[in-house]
Amino acid sequence: MKRLVVAVVILLAATCGAMPREALDACYVRAESFAASAPPGAYAGADQSHVGVRRKTTQLFELDISVNGPGGATCSLTGVARLRGEPGQEILAMVVRLDRPATAARTEAPCQVFVHLTTTAAIELRTTPGACQAQSLCEGRVELNGQRFESATRMPAATAGPCFERRAP
Repeated sequence: MKRLVVAVVILLAATCGAMPREALDACYVRAESFAASAPPGAYAGADQSHVGVRRKTTQLFELDISVNGPGGATCSLTGVARLRGEPGQEILAMVVRLDRPATAARTEAPCQVFVHLTTTAAIELRTTPGACQAQSLCEGRVELNGQRFESATRMPAATAGPCFERRAP
């Protein structure tokens, strides 16, 4: 009986420190201050960046990341991320698979993008900088590593936003 009580207490403690469920199904949208300098004809959403997270299973999540940079540069990534880490320190990890010819040798480490929910409910993006630079992630024009989306930028549930919307190629 004692072991059962200890196991339940440990489980509850781990669950309480876990990443909030609502943060794992969300769309964070951030206005960009350099949008006024975007070239004419730039994508209509060039004035905002976003990170969308949508649960697929208990361990897998869809990510939709679009970060805009100066001069009309945009880095957009979509894919499936796996939940990693201990309760309270979870991250979503996505391997970026760049389009390359089938004959190209794959010798370098893969570029990975990590989405971390901070203690203040902000979303922070991290990458494996060396690997992402070697693979020319975003053609080197937009830096994803260190991008932050504050909790105030989280859109209310059931609100239409840029996350996971279809875009013209």
